[in-house]
Amino acid sequence: MDGSLMAALESLRIALHATRVAIFRLHTSNETYTLRRTDYVQTPSLHLLSRDEIILQAEAARCLAHLYDGNVFVGHTDELQGDVRTVFEQHAIQSFMIAPIFIHDERWGFLSVVDCERRRVFSAHERAIFFALARTVGESIKREQTVKELQQLKLEMERMNATLQRKVEEEVRKNREKDFMLIEQSRYATMGEMFRNIAHQWRQPLNVLGLLLQDIQEAYAYGELNESYLRTSIRKCFIQIQHMSRTINDFRNFFKPHKEAIHFRPIQAIRQALKIISASLDHYNVQLHVQNRTRAHMYGFPNEMSQVLINLLTNACEQFAERDVERRIICLRTYADDSFIYIQVKDNAGGIDETIVSRIFEPYVTTKKDGTGLGLYMSNMIVTKMGGELLVSSSKKGATFTIRMPRSEGGRGL
Repeated sequence: MDGSLMAALESLRIALHATRVAIFRLHTSNETYTLRRTDYVQTPSLHLLSRDEIILQAEAARCLAHLYDGNVFVGHTDELQGDVRTVFEQHAIQSFMIAPIFIHDERWGFLSVVDCERRRVFSAHERAIFFALARTVGESIKREQTVKELQQLKLEMERMNATLQRKVEEEVRKNREKDFMLIEQSRYATMGEMFRNIAHQWRQPLNVLGLLLQDIQEAYAYGELNESYLRTSIRKCFIQIQHMSRTINDFRNFFKPHKEAIHFRPIQAIRQALKIISASLDHYNVQLHVQNRTRAHMYGFPNEMSQVLINLLTNACEQFAERDVERRIICLRTYADDSFIYIQVKDNAGGIDETIVSRIFEPYVTTKKDGTGLGLYMSNMIVTKMGGELLVSSSKKGATFTIRMPRSEGGRGL
């Protein structure tokens, strides 16, 4: 109990010329009433009380009911009976006042004033003071309980926050490990796509180089190889080698990440993507129709946007091959409205299975026999990272993927 309440109890004892003022906590059951003393003040000359707990049988405790007087029990020990009288006599009590202490409309316990020196009558004024203090004690205990509950709640919240923080940190760590694993797997898959595209790009110049070398050998065999013929053949060989070198430079520049985002038009990303994948489109015998209907700018990383386009075009090519589509057409279209720029990739490869179209951007979801299921997942991550959305729709004719990006204020165009 706080010091201010103890001071109030002592003031009440002095004002009433009482021997002892005490607060009891009440615990009830069907058979017993237990009064446990929590705090008390008394005349300094008295011996300290030896009993802090009084247990009364329920039947015996009911004898106090006839002393009830306007919310205050007032009486004398010689008026009591049975066990209650015995307890009071053991404490040398002659006169007493007992008032209930209520907390949240429930009887919490009692405030008692006793006189051990004389049989006395407490006046109405004294009763009023006593009852008012009982109410004050109730409010004080309630306030103290509220503070303790708040402190306990605070401790529980701190523990919960600490636990939640650990869980968040653990989940973040797991997600980072998962993202790292997915990125690594996607990187290997991308390297495989890169090598395949390089092979497609190099196939034609390597064939030309083979034919030129064969032609030189035949010219030598037939005596037609002279300095002019050799110089012309070497120049043609160097043209093919330079073409292959430019291909490597295109791939190297493509896979070099941009350190900073820039303003760029969608057609720039499309052109960069076609440098990489054009030979693959020819290999799969795909007709590509490009319709560029906007000069508006978006903001982000053009190489990464090109990577998304390559993924979408590669997926369409592989669907054509897997389903053995005879007439293979991809329409790549750009357009814009007041708020967004759209890049749309539409094919006639037969669409996406209805059972997975809603999960198409989740990792490891794929329609290909040997697919990793990471291409569209990473593509969606790239577009989302740049503030855009990757949308999909499908029909029996084919699939349509739409990249929607916010228009950039930093660029010009319609």
